[in-house]
Amino acid sequence: MDRPASVRPSPETTPSWAAGVRRRLPFYLLASLLLAGLAGILTFLYLDRLRASTVPARLAIVARQEIRPGTLLDGSMIEGRLVPEAILPANALTAPEQAVGRVAIVPLTANEVLLTSKLAGGEAGMSSRLPDGRWAMVLPSGWLATPLPALAAGDRLDLLAYQPGAPLAEAGVIVSAVEVLEMPSDPSDVGGLALAVTLDQVSAVVYARGNGFLILPLLRPQGG
Repeated sequence: MDRPASVRPSPETTPSWAAGVRRRLPFYLLASLLLAGLAGILTFLYLDRLRASTVPARLAIVARQEIRPGTLLDGSMIEGRLVPEAILPANALTAPEQAVGRVAIVPLTANEVLLTSKLAGGEAGMSSRLPDGRWAMVLPSGWLATPLPALAAGDRLDLLAYQPGAPLAEAGVIVSAVEVLEMPSDPSDVGGLALAVTLDQVSAVVYARGNGFLILPLLRPQGG
């Protein structure tokens, strides 16, 4: 009589839970590091934006590269950045056009705020204060029918053409609301009065004076 064959246990097909965890452990660690790094970056960005929103800042022009003395500045050498007002010098440049075309008179480092004192020409001249489409004109004192009233830069004048000896009612306005750019340091020297005018306004004043008229200046009321 044959003996029954011994029954062998079937191989285990269910994977071990512990072995699976061990295989996935490097993945879990890598994912944890990536998430921690992402959380750190997001936190930094949030805090940086919060700081920028609470600190008053102004636009300033800075050098994008090192600039040697004698270099003529162009737009590729500079850029605008927000700088905290507390550390921004009073003579810092605040617009690209204030720097383009000027010459550095001292070495400038990358990211340095540009100052008027470090560029040829120093402070901006009268041309930088001219409104668009205007030219500066000096009104000679000998052209005036009366002395000027007390004026300050920014005041506006109406200029009337007046024929000496004629009734004042015949005086006519030839130029309206011209802006005073600069007064002479000596109030008695009215020949230094600088006005911002258009070419048509210059022509009107010169034509009136060429025909024997004097110029009668009238100060406009504020807001007028």
